[in-house]
Amino acid sequence: MGNFVRTVYALAALMATAPAQAQTTTTFDGTYRGVSRKLDAVHGGSGRTRECRPAGVPATLIIAGGAARTTAAENPMRGSITPQGELAMRTDRGAVFQGQIDSSGTATGRLSGNGRCIYQYVWQRQ
Repeated sequence: MGNFVRTVYALAALMATAPAQAQTTTTFDGTYRGVSRKLDAVHGGSGRTRECRPAGVPATLIIAGGAARTTAAENPMRGSITPQGELAMRTDRGAVFQGQIDSSGTATGRLSGNGRCIYQYVWQRQ
């Protein structure tokens, strides 16, 4: 009988925490429109920016259920977001994006590791 009672208590505790976990995973769900993408730094070599993409507007960022992705046709990013708003994505070519979403719905971060060009990205939740 003792094992049965412990199992019931364990299931009740699990069920009590499940809604809170699901809620925090979806806190940042939504569509974020691109605001800006600009060259932040260039490493190595002569520091020339000739091979770096010019400043522009990044593709839309979509977050759903803890998964994040951009809608870029060429070299999209995919990754995840934590309940604290930490955003981590990777491109098909191996570049790494690390960023944060703040309480106003602004997502910012840096893309690096794909050649010499490091970019600063900004999105705003719609």
